[in-house]
Amino acid sequence: VYRMDAVRKSSRALARNFYGHVRVADRVSGTFNVRGMFHGATNHGEQILTPALSKVPTAYFGYSSGAGMALSRLLTPDAPPRHVGVIGLGTGTLATYGRAGDRFRFYEINPLVIDLARSEFTYLAQCKAEVSVVLGDARLSLEREPPQRFDILVVDAFSGDAIPVHLLTLEAFELYQRHLAPGGILAVHCSNRFLN
Repeated sequence: VYRMDAVRKSSRALARNFYGHVRVADRVSGTFNVRGMFHGATNHGEQILTPALSKVPTAYFGYSSGAGMALSRLLTPDAPPRHVGVIGLGTGTLATYGRAGDRFRFYEINPLVIDLARSEFTYLAQCKAEVSVVLGDARLSLEREPPQRFDILVVDAFSGDAIPVHLLTLEAFELYQRHLAPGGILAVHCSNRFLN
């Protein structure tokens, strides 16, 4: 009871649904105050709370990350508008890369994550690109949709501490290929605690 009370007191938001327990908490990281979203022990993103730095991509998606390097190379100031797909919303960190004219389409299965990304974080609201969020299992959603012609599709979905296996099958990758524009990039965040 004492431990759970400490978690409750240190959280800005606590919610639970069919997909599990989601928590939002503020903390100090180095010299910055940050807000993070957690699903169990898995970090689903962080945002620096200093207004001047709130658009800086953090956690797994900083400029030197794989997705960060791919998006920075693809979304240069002189590049034409791009269509970006993201499987797994988290806090919406990848929206920081969006430019005016770009389209960002996020797929998220957990409605609590969508609600918290919109109410506790400002990445989606501050994004210069057109942003849409599709509620539901990304694989099923993509199966129903016509080809999206994504210039980049980032797969960053986690359930607990691993990527849902149905997003890593040969059939899933064939589906991703169908939704990529010619020469499009598929970026898959594959770090996890259970699968090699």
